[in-house]
Order: sequence, then C-alpha cells, then structure tokens
Amino acid sequence: MGALEEVKDLAEAVARRRSLRLWDVEMGGAPGRALVRVLVDADGGVSLDTVAEVSEEISRGLDLRDPIGGKYTLEVSSPGIERSLNRPEHWALCKGQKVVVKTKERVVEDSHRIEGTIVEAAEDRAVLEREPGGERVDVPFGQVKTARTVFEWK
Repeated sequence: MGALEEVKDLAEAVARRRSLRLWDVEMGGAPGRALVRVLVDADGGVSLDTVAEVSEEISRGLDLRDPIGGKYTLEVSSPGIERSLNRPEHWALCKGQKVVVKTKERVVEDSHRIEGTIVEAAEDRAVLEREPGGERVDVPFGQVKTARTVFEWK
C-alpha cells in the first residue's frame, strides 16, 4: 500500500469515528517535504474546533505509522462553499447545486465549459440543467477535467 492510500485509510477512520465525511485527501509538495491535505465535511458543515481535533488525531496517526517517510505539512479543512467534485458521491451529495464543469472534449456549443445545476448523478455520469426548465446536458465523468460547485449570492 502506498503512502496516499495509507493516509486515506487513516483519515477515513478518523472521519468515521467523528461522524464526518471524508471529502478528499491530496498529497503533493517537493521531495522531502510532502504536503498532505485532508478535507472533511458533515451535513451542516464542520467547526474550526472539529477541524483542529481531526488534524491532531491524523497527525498522531501519521507520526505513529510514518507512511510518508520524511517531513510533511498537514492541512485539514472543510472543502469550502465552492468545492471540487472528484468522485461520483460528490456529485450525488451536491445534487441541486450549481456547478461549473470543464471537459476534455467539447460537449456543448463547441465549448469545454458547462454551467448548470446537477439534476441527476449516477456512478458514471451526471445530468446538468443549464437553466431552470432548460436544456439538460449529459456529462460522463470520464470527460470531466475539473468540476466545482458555485456559490450564488442572493
């Protein structure tokens, strides 16, 4: 098992114990100085105290297991109001929200960019409604380069 998988397993266990949802785990950074980013969420959001507690628990686990094998910086936060959609469950959790999607190939009107509201989400695709009562676009996840929710000020 690689370092990323070990970090994900640890973060998932911590999130589950605290009745949180593990949104994502990312690793990057320069050689010898890894950056580990863990995003946790819950219905109604997460407090700063919860984020601090999760960070402390994950940090202790990483120090004990040492999957990274060197120095690292750990960042724990919520995915935020405008969040990346990287897995099918993200799309399902954000059903009814407005999103911006960039695709690998042109999907709509000779464009790589689609804006709309998620009206359906399955294991391999989502359906976006471009405007209320308007055109619906089928978006296969295999075509998605990036996708994120869009916060609308009202």
